[in-house]
Amino acid sequence: MMAKQKLVMLADTERCVNCKACEVACRAEWNTPLGFNRNWVRETMSVSDDGVPHMSLISGRCQHCDDAPCVSYCPSGASYQREDGVVLVDRDICSGCEMCVSVCPYDARFKNPVDDKISKCTFCQPRIDAGEQPACVEVCFNKALIFGDANDPNSEVSLLLKQEKWKKLVTDKVDTKPNHYYSESAYLDAGVLPQEKQPSIQAEILSDVVNPAISVGFSGMLGMFGVAGIMKIIKRREEVSNDSNSK
Repeated sequence: MMAKQKLVMLADTERCVNCKACEVACRAEWNTPLGFNRNWVRETMSVSDDGVPHMSLISGRCQHCDDAPCVSYCPSGASYQREDGVVLVDRDICSGCEMCVSVCPYDARFKNPVDDKISKCTFCQPRIDAGEQPACVEVCFNKALIFGDANDPNSEVSLLLKQEKWKKLVTDKVDTKPNHYYSESAYLDAGVLPQEKQPSIQAEILSDVVNPAISVGFSGMLGMFGVAGIMKIIKRREEVSNDSNSK
């Protein structure tokens, strides 16, 4: 039996030149409103023991975490993770409440002012489902971004993960099991490392809506999410229940 796909992204910080092609391609692909970004490049600076400065270019975006707080605290179940590891937002049932935004340790989500829905990097889900590469990867002329299936022993990402050393954006306090890797030589400072976020009391309570063990009345769900999203919310609760029972 073939192993399930595990889609990951690698950022070779030694190859990145901060040309901004990835940011432009992403904005064009998703028509991202000005003032917001689904991906970005941040500079970090360090100084070696002999006094030589070193700059790292850190390509950032949603880290598609296996232990994603945005999924745990989404009251409608709109935020979810596919079997292949990609974290998505079901825009049909997203209420735009921004609870997922407040708990993301990477500040990788935002409320789109055009439709009041939550937006973020999806690894260009329509493109990868069609067998293509994410837009940012496709335009990176220096091959600083690599995307693929880590469970495929012959894939480029799988080979690179074995051949070279990589690290993730995690700390002793925050490790959400991200599926994004960076060069071992990259200098990571507080500007790129995840920040510890505490969910609000409201988020703690409403997150139980997608927990099948909690009984939520139809009228309560209707009041929070409206008629259009009720059936999808129920379906999402069933999916969560089935996933929990299979583990």
